[in-house]
Amino acid sequence: MQIRVNYIVILLIGLAITGNAFAANPMAARQKLTLQHAIRIALERSPYLQAIESERDAGQTYRDEAKGYRLPQVDVSEIYLRTNSPADVFGLQLNQETFSMADFAMTDANHPAPIDDYVTQVQIAQPLYMGGKIKHGILAGENMAEASDKKLDRARQDVTFQTTKAYLNVLLAKRYVKLMDSVVSTVEKHVANAQAYFDTGFIMEADLLQAKVFLGQMQQLQITAGNNARLAMAFLANVMGVDQSLDYELTDSFTYQRKPYKLDELLQFGLNNRPDLKEMQLKVAAAKENIAMEQSGYKPKVFLVGQLNYHDSSFANFDGDSFKLMAVAKFNLFNGKRTHAKVRRAKSRYESYHSYLNQMENGIRLQIKQALFRLQEAEQRYKIATLSLKQANENVKLREERYKKGVEKTTDLLDADTALQQAATNQLHALFDCLKAERNLNYMIGKNQ
Repeated sequence: MQIRVNYIVILLIGLAITGNAFAANPMAARQKLTLQHAIRIALERSPYLQAIESERDAGQTYRDEAKGYRLPQVDVSEIYLRTNSPADVFGLQLNQETFSMADFAMTDANHPAPIDDYVTQVQIAQPLYMGGKIKHGILAGENMAEASDKKLDRARQDVTFQTTKAYLNVLLAKRYVKLMDSVVSTVEKHVANAQAYFDTGFIMEADLLQAKVFLGQMQQLQITAGNNARLAMAFLANVMGVDQSLDYELTDSFTYQRKPYKLDELLQFGLNNRPDLKEMQLKVAAAKENIAMEQSGYKPKVFLVGQLNYHDSSFANFDGDSFKLMAVAKFNLFNGKRTHAKVRRAKSRYESYHSYLNQMENGIRLQIKQALFRLQEAEQRYKIATLSLKQANENVKLREERYKKGVEKTTDLLDADTALQQAATNQLHALFDCLKAERNLNYMIGKNQ
């Protein structure tokens, strides 16, 4: 009985340890991964995107800062003063509400004793007119804030595109592994046939050795294909921002359907929808507002200022209170040409951004043209590669039949195998070139994928 109890306890402990092991390693089972899931993970974990999001958050502060200039500025200050200036002593006693005629009569008015004064001051300054600085500053800040949003939009498109390419590269690599498995299987059959023919004296040993060497070459390509598939998966994991040791089962499969694209429509769509182009357009608009904002230095400023003062001979006491209400108009006559320099700098920045904008528009047109031409080239290669693969398959079948009848040399059969392997490889790469070129075209025109 005691032995059975001990056995049950050991079994329960073992099950608990096993359960904890699986719980600690949830990735032990191979996870299925769709393209959309991969993109979602990348958008959540990409360090690059996190950096751009931080820049976006900083960009939003331009608008908040500019709007803040419309609101009153409130300052609290504490001032300590000790003086024996007759006029100041008399005035401070009044401010502290401690002046009396008796003290005045007993004191030499020309040589009064020093007095301590603690001033607690609350000042509120409300700008009424700033020469357009606030208005143009707000417009510039809003443009810069929106520009940071557009930069983030383009960064998300970039992460999506890079993840899509990495996902397609994994699919391509795995498809190539299957292709090489099939090629190796076919060549193994041919080597087996060659071995049987050699055993019966039908072919020479040189033909058999040539077949075995060719099989070794295909097996080497098979090993390389497997390594490339693992590297492609590691790269996808890196783009997604997850552990590179993870291995996913990619569940999406893609077929390519040729679509009619018109270059003029693509160019128009790209110029209307590229977030990075909109970002630069907004920066140009902000730079233009900055010119007007700096030019406000040539105009007068009007403030409404209110002060509340507390004077006392001791710190943090509020016995002597008084207030001031002032309307202040200020116009700068000379400041060492600082305003002039600021205006020139703002104009130069605007011209620089405007030149960048023109360059970017031309660059986008070129990128869209290149993307479309590459897609068209890939489509043509895919069409030719598909026909070549069909011909290579038929050629292998023909060579096999002729080889069985003894009217075909081993080298001819191996040449047919080589041609089939090359044709299948070309067709596979051409297919994925089409898929990636189409997504590259969408990326270049700023279309969300």
